[in-house]
Amino acid sequence: MLIHAKKLSTFTMNATDGELGQLDDYYIDSNTLHVRYFVGDTRTWFFGGKVLLNVDAFTTIDEEKKQISIDATKEQIKNSPKPDETAPIHRQYERELSDHYGWPTYWAVPAHPVAAGYGTHTAAGAPLVPPVFVPSDNQNIEGIKNAVRTGSEEQELERNQQENVHLFSLDELKGYHVHAKGGQVGKVMDFVLHYNQTIESGNWSVRYIVIDTGGFMQKEPVIVPVQTIKEVAWFDKSLIIDLEKDKIESAEEHPTDQTITLGTEQAIFEHYNLTPYWHDKKEEGR
Repeated sequence: MLIHAKKLSTFTMNATDGELGQLDDYYIDSNTLHVRYFVGDTRTWFFGGKVLLNVDAFTTIDEEKKQISIDATKEQIKNSPKPDETAPIHRQYERELSDHYGWPTYWAVPAHPVAAGYGTHTAAGAPLVPPVFVPSDNQNIEGIKNAVRTGSEEQELERNQQENVHLFSLDELKGYHVHAKGGQVGKVMDFVLHYNQTIESGNWSVRYIVIDTGGFMQKEPVIVPVQTIKEVAWFDKSLIIDLEKDKIESAEEHPTDQTITLGTEQAIFEHYNLTPYWHDKKEEGR
């Protein structure tokens, strides 16, 4: 099943004992582009704001009723460790979250990227890892008042921090400028998520970028496979795509309310002359 992230964010979340709130954002594994957590906005139900929920805890999705169900009670969710909305999601926080709910840790089992070719553009193998600020010699991490460290100690601490940051927010990328071979081609408008029901416990991943190409004609957006992502320039708020600009501009328009079928996907990959992800032997079903 393919669904726009923006559309899914209009769905109501249901705990085992009643309505909980709505989806607000998605945290993505920078190494594989699998969706690891849904961010729930529960402020209509209890004071405390947003919660992180493992995608494997969601049991059913009803497109007609715009509802998605989670195998947890309201009380469990209310008492769960809350994310710091001003900081990256760290592995230690993920462990606390897994301990609270009894969830398995996804990083214990290696996962393949969602499409062949993703993660091959950099030495690190993961072009979407956000940067971590490294302070200069005369700066220390804020909040630690009784410890004075040298710049090299700070840098080592920051390097360790970066190794523990593997997730990024999809919402953060919306509005980023998209640059292709030949120049800027538009802005990131949305993403298309894939729910693979053939895999036990389900599996969510990012499949396509929805690009607003703008211009005087005000044409409908176009969609591009995520495997074409070459780099994310976080400081410039830009997404670098490994495709020709005119190839993207000449792609078939994709109205945001249009259902994406297998035929739609085949046409997309044929247009860009790319191998479809479902031909990848590592991919377990479409």
